[in-house]
Amino acid sequence: MKGCNPPARYLFPLAACLALVSPGAARADYPDKPVRIVCAHAPGGAADQLSRIVADKLGQALRQTVIVENRPGASTMLAAEYVARAPGDGYTLLMATVTTLSINPSLYGHLRYDPVQDFAPVTVVASTPFFLAVNAAVPARTVTELIDLAKRQPRTLNVGSSGNGTSSHLAAELFNDMAGVQTVHVPYKATATRNNEMAAGVIQMTFGNDVMPVVNAGKARVLGVTSQKRLSGYPSIPTVAESGVPGFEASVWYGLVAPRGTPEAAIGTLHAALAKILADPDVKRQIMTAVGGETVANTPEAFAALIAADTAKWGKVIARAGVKAPAE
Repeated sequence: MKGCNPPARYLFPLAACLALVSPGAARADYPDKPVRIVCAHAPGGAADQLSRIVADKLGQALRQTVIVENRPGASTMLAAEYVARAPGDGYTLLMATVTTLSINPSLYGHLRYDPVQDFAPVTVVASTPFFLAVNAAVPARTVTELIDLAKRQPRTLNVGSSGNGTSSHLAAELFNDMAGVQTVHVPYKATATRNNEMAAGVIQMTFGNDVMPVVNAGKARVLGVTSQKRLSGYPSIPTVAESGVPGFEASVWYGLVAPRGTPEAAIGTLHAALAKILADPDVKRQIMTAVGGETVANTPEAFAALIAADTAKWGKVIARAGVKAPAE
């Protein structure tokens, strides 16, 4: 049929025009503007330090500015709600924690965000366990000896935490359950106060990730670490699991999630960049030094499975121990 094949001199201009009006071709490759990592904690803390390490390296990898925006408050719920309502375009991310996505659902009667439906997991960035530490005067030098002491003298060991319903509190309750002991929970608003009182013998033990200054001062001893495997930065410290409580694990993980509806291509770009970043030995050292954690870089599917598993795990601990949400 005449007119079906335009002269060759028209083909290039026609293709160029089609490219200009094609929606897929019109959008620049992701990312083409700054990316925000919303941190649910105040500046200076572990989550903030981790967010800034990741932002710096991610910015280099994406060749785009990555900024950290701190939105602390309400047990990480303010930041989570904010990101849940943000556009699902890959430019707003949340540095979520186990508290945000797996503890709060059981601790609070109503959340203004859905940990599963409102977010698209990207990857767990790092996992930070606790050190099980005891006051230097406690006559126990191993986890097994501590358990024996607690069983001989039930409800005489005070265990300090960073607050009611916090991950350090739940680690202590999980220890009570799995070790078959009874301790007395003492919540603190400031971990510095908790550490000072452990040094003074007001409390006898704690699950904390900031206890090394007290230990180095000779006021406390670390008996074990709550990770599944020994930490690369502290290889001589045994895990609690290998020291008398098989299967025990209690860690604070930090992971990046995006608002629901974020394109799979953007999630894939972020994940690929983060996997490479977190495999870098220098980044591993930075994160171990800053927050005492190991890098993870699991898949979005594995991250989603972890959220579900920890929601069930900590939900049971909260119910059995009758843990109540802290007063606002």
